[in-house]
Amino acid sequence: MSPIVAVNYDRLERENIMTKQTKILDKEYNQPWIVRLVTKGEKYGRQWCLTHDDDEPMIEFYMTDKGGRRVTRKTGGFVSRYYLETLQERRQEMTGLCLYGGGIYDKSINIGGDALEKALAKLTKATA
Repeated sequence: MSPIVAVNYDRLERENIMTKQTKILDKEYNQPWIVRLVTKGEKYGRQWCLTHDDDEPMIEFYMTDKGGRRVTRKTGGFVSRYYLETLQERRQEMTGLCLYGGGIYDKSINIGGDALEKALAKLTKATA
């Protein structure tokens, strides 16, 4: 199981850690998400202890509650991270993505193709 991590989104927004993000409701799985673009020089990782030093941007996926404001306690919010280029290479065949495979005690965590496409379109527009 994923550890519980307390994330204070108000603090992160004040400190400009999560500035390039979008909130999206995945209707296929009835799950709201925060999808974040991480560019060179930005903080990421557990308790924001890492700095992204690669030119290639990354995309992070955070689960939220049904109001889209708070992370779930099950995962601490963060689910997965991919390089943007990896997701863009598969864009033509995008039918969704399994972000966490689950296991004996957990369900898998997925994002549907429509929600993923909308999030990537908004975030890549922000980088243009």
